[in-house]
Amino acid sequence: MTTVIAALAGANTINQMMYNVNQIRTGITFSSNTAIRVPFGTTAQRPTAVSGAFRYNTQLAQFEGYTAEGWGSIGGGGLGAFKLIAGTYTANSGDRLAVSTTAAGRTITLPGSPAAEDIVEFIDKDASFATNNLTISRNGSTIEGSSANLVADISSTNFFMQYTGSTWEVFGIGSGETTVGADLTGTTSTATFSSAGIAKIALANTNAALATKATVAQAALANTNAAIATKLTTTVHSAALANTNTFTVRTTGAAQTMQPSLVVANTFVAQHGMPMRTTGGNTVTLALADNGKLLLCTNTSSAMNIRIPNNSSVAFPVGAEISLVNVLTHASANTLGFVNTAGVILNSKEAANTVADRFTSATLKKTATNTWLLIGNLA
Repeated sequence: MTTVIAALAGANTINQMMYNVNQIRTGITFSSNTAIRVPFGTTAQRPTAVSGAFRYNTQLAQFEGYTAEGWGSIGGGGLGAFKLIAGTYTANSGDRLAVSTTAAGRTITLPGSPAAEDIVEFIDKDASFATNNLTISRNGSTIEGSSANLVADISSTNFFMQYTGSTWEVFGIGSGETTVGADLTGTTSTATFSSAGIAKIALANTNAALATKATVAQAALANTNAAIATKLTTTVHSAALANTNTFTVRTTGAAQTMQPSLVVANTFVAQHGMPMRTTGGNTVTLALADNGKLLLCTNTSSAMNIRIPNNSSVAFPVGAEISLVNVLTHASANTLGFVNTAGVILNSKEAANTVADRFTSATLKKTATNTWLLIGNLA
């Protein structure tokens, strides 16, 4: 305006001055091919906000103007800088928003009174929308005609929303190097992007995941085959046991244990009978190794007593069975008796607990933890 005022001051006539004043009041026309420079400065240097203010922001490298919704970029000013958002925020028309959801989900509110062709851009700053969603609040307008907020749950997504005058439309959804169109779908409470809209976006990731899955599965299969081979070698050996009618148990070396039971079809042939142990003395306490044996009880000096131990000292399994034969050779005392230690219950017919006759037998059968049954030629 300094130049204009100087020109007025240099006018020759009052009429000329009045003409120039009227020109300023109704609009200024420049006839030269140079340019004017509007007020400029950084964001921090913005003047007091007044609707209609216009300036150039040197920090954002764009023209900007102030409206009731705040400062916003002016068309023709080039792409505006992204605003970094890590919390709740109400968008303005023309905003380019880089939203971070690494710490938590975020909510961006659309402009409250949008005008036709207002546009807002969103980008997943940290590729975390799938983990913590971005919710776009419609703020009274509809989105793709739906009265529901929009939930962005696709990582590495960037998209635009533009107001048509009646609803916000969503377009330009992209992930990585792939950009496809998408429609809004879902119920009024859970509006999301349709699967058709995001098809093929993550195909490369899917292929990589399938390749990894196949590698892991192949390794697991190799381990399984090795385990099966080991099982066949160490447990079944010949792998034809089911087709064999004879089964041979080792007769030398360590005792063979088979659990829980052995079922043999057709005929079972045992090459040896019940194992035997010869024992003597006035008193003999049963040992765990006596289970399943026939004890030949021989004593030349007096009668003989068999002591049944408490389970706490000798833990015979329930079902243990021991047979005993009276072969005492003393001239007058040929009695084979049974004594149960403290805590042991011995059940027998009429409480009989001796085998009086030579070369007759009795059998002990454990029926509970500390309960035994005595059967045989008892007196």
